[in-house]
Amino acid sequence: MIHQFENQQEKAETMRKALKQIPLQLTLAMILPFAVFAQDTTNPAMEKFQQDLKTAVLNGSVTIPQVKQLQSDAETLKAARSEQTPGAPVDLLTPWRAVSNMKKTMATVDAKDRDTLRQDLEAVIANKQQPASSAAPPSAGQKLGKDIFKAVMMGDPTEAQVQQLQDSLNGLEAMKGEQGGRPLEKLKALNSSKSQIESVMNAGQFRPQDRQAVLDDLNNLGPQGGGMRR
Repeated sequence: MIHQFENQQEKAETMRKALKQIPLQLTLAMILPFAVFAQDTTNPAMEKFQQDLKTAVLNGSVTIPQVKQLQSDAETLKAARSEQTPGAPVDLLTPWRAVSNMKKTMATVDAKDRDTLRQDLEAVIANKQQPASSAAPPSAGQKLGKDIFKAVMMGDPTEAQVQQLQDSLNGLEAMKGEQGGRPLEKLKALNSSKSQIESVMNAGQFRPQDRQAVLDDLNNLGPQGGGMRR
């Protein structure tokens, strides 16, 4: 029994030494892709995530396949965000699926580093939502789009709920671009979209502060939808 325990200790120590001998280039190749979340190299949340991920790799808490999966999902998220340009349809499903996959991968990380990495990921997402200090204040519609995006990424809604939020945001965006038409019909469509968003926010698993932010945004939304671009 003692001999077996000593062998296990030796194997564990050998693994730790092997991980510490991973070439710097390989470590950077695994870690650097997560900079897709960062707006710049001074993002403290991103720096902490990278450092904690590197520690988790050295601890043996994260495997190379897990890191590669996280990298793939991070690239998907980056591409989805870059495609959200003025005039393009709002896409919540693609980034939500990427973040959901990352959360699932995080759940398989060894317990000693799991919570730290999940908190790091949430901090990175939250940091990404912060506007530059010099940026103009967002319109009511823009704030609604940003707050819904944050709520979806931080919460645990179902795919059907995310689809409904996406459809409602696109409905508001289309309404904003319409010229003329019947005011009564526009008001009815606006109220319908707002009601759909409110229903999802009240039914889905969202953080209380995110739910309240979206509900407040709905109350502040003007008759033209306010412009939804994030």
